[in-house]
Amino acid sequence: SWSLIRAPRRGRATMTSNEASVPMGILERTPGVARMHVHTSDKMLSDHELGDVKTSSTLFSADGRLLACVGAENVTIYDTRSNAVLRTIACPGTIATHFSPNATFLSTYQKANASGAGDEKNLSVWRVATGEKVYACFQKSFQSAFWPYLQFSDDDAVACRAVTNEVHFFRTDDFETRATRLRVPQIALGKLSPGPNPAVATFVPEKKGIPGSVSVFPPPPADSQGVVEVTPSARKAFFRVNEVDFQWAPDGSAVLVLGSCDVDVTNQSYYGETSLSFMRADGALDCKVPLDKEGPVHEAAWSPTSKEFVVVYGFMPAKATVFDAAKCEPKYQLGAGPHNTVRWNPFGRFVLLAGFGNLPGDMKFFDRKADGKYKLVGATRAACSVTAEWSPDGRRLLTATVAPRLNVDNGFKIWRYNGELLHHEPREKLYEARWVPAPAGVHADRPISPGSVRKETDADAPGANGNGAPKKAAPYRPPHATSGSGNFSLAKAAPEDAGPGKYRPPGAVSSASAGAKQPSGPPGASFVEPAGQSKSAAKNAKKRAAAKAKKEAEAAAAAQK
Repeated sequence: SWSLIRAPRRGRATMTSNEASVPMGILERTPGVARMHVHTSDKMLSDHELGDVKTSSTLFSADGRLLACVGAENVTIYDTRSNAVLRTIACPGTIATHFSPNATFLSTYQKANASGAGDEKNLSVWRVATGEKVYACFQKSFQSAFWPYLQFSDDDAVACRAVTNEVHFFRTDDFETRATRLRVPQIALGKLSPGPNPAVATFVPEKKGIPGSVSVFPPPPADSQGVVEVTPSARKAFFRVNEVDFQWAPDGSAVLVLGSCDVDVTNQSYYGETSLSFMRADGALDCKVPLDKEGPVHEAAWSPTSKEFVVVYGFMPAKATVFDAAKCEPKYQLGAGPHNTVRWNPFGRFVLLAGFGNLPGDMKFFDRKADGKYKLVGATRAACSVTAEWSPDGRRLLTATVAPRLNVDNGFKIWRYNGELLHHEPREKLYEARWVPAPAGVHADRPISPGSVRKETDADAPGANGNGAPKKAAPYRPPHATSGSGNFSLAKAAPEDAGPGKYRPPGAVSSASAGAKQPSGPPGASFVEPAGQSKSAAKNAKKRAAAKAKKEAEAAAAAQK
């Protein structure tokens, strides 16, 4: 297999001697064609033996062993080890595919019209080894946020699907057996957890003054049949929540519930309000995640170790805080800035904090130390980036500018874990760029290489423009020369808030100012530092003070008479 071959090392100026030598794959999809490349420490990109494949969408299995390519009339499954066609499934009008965790099954969704499934059932499950259709049903509507509608456990032994007022559970060794139906009235969403002991989190929205609720159910007993009612292991009520998104911990021990409401009762946001809650699957703890800044929750992401998670939240400049998953308590803060995206590398060692979309694309890279602290190892800017993904070895980052989100400056870039730009591949039009997944155990978790910490720690440092070239010094321009805008930005944090450090609750005094003598005054009074005044402002203030004194003297004289 190309993914397991070790390439000879010839050295490279931009890489240290102990960089990863196991080749990794990159897939890119341009109009009508997908192609794969091989990335090594010696050569950024080389052609893959699979060649060009005509397809409208692609999907890899979790271990990267299988590649599903969707065509107009069928879905073709390739074996990336032999670069041969493993299976071709006649499935016209397919718009979505999904591999089960062990790649035993492939789920497909077809258009419910003449060019798709027609009068037949449009949600199908196929056994990859034989190409046999083992399950099919009707699915009226399709939303990519809820896909896949049929979810599998990590061992592919159990599958479940949320329907009206019920969650159906199947034993995958015999889909023909009647499903066990878990009764959940008014269910709107269900998501199966990963891990050895799967559980399903369900959401029931608010209705007629009755608050919504999230419940965590264990699967029904294996020998149960028909409709069953199971006591939830955890349950939490929610007010002013119309929709939720579940983020399960990788081991299935806890779930983050990102709730959203269309209307913000405080009138602070046109886009409604969001909330973030934490629930343990065993019901030992459920609470709101303590966020110390007002504003939306931009993103929450679990560490692959399941021991902590990062939340990016608040009005710009947004804050990024690391929480301990055992007690849902803040432990470390990564700093404030123009951020709305967080990505962990596959081993939980490096963390990317970035701002994409309507933000300028600033990226910060952190290294998690053994004592739980996070060290900033580099910063740069990836302007106009739409996606960001860590490589399977955890030491490369792939960012891409893709259509239709952006139709100009398409292409992808490969970065080192400290923000150093290694390669830029421009394209006239690019729909997708991603790493090829690797089986577990192929890559090892390795610490940062000696001397890899970059001195540039902000977006204005050399190379921060995304092309690796130092920026030329620009002449000074006063604020009024730029229509009054200057360098002002609501997303730019104060220097004391921008850097990482141990979490400090709101109102806590920093160590730098702890020894400073504070002026005394009545309880609740706040003191404002006097600002420098111009000569004319000082003269006017003196006149006002004299006039006030004269008026008070006249009032006192009149009172004595």
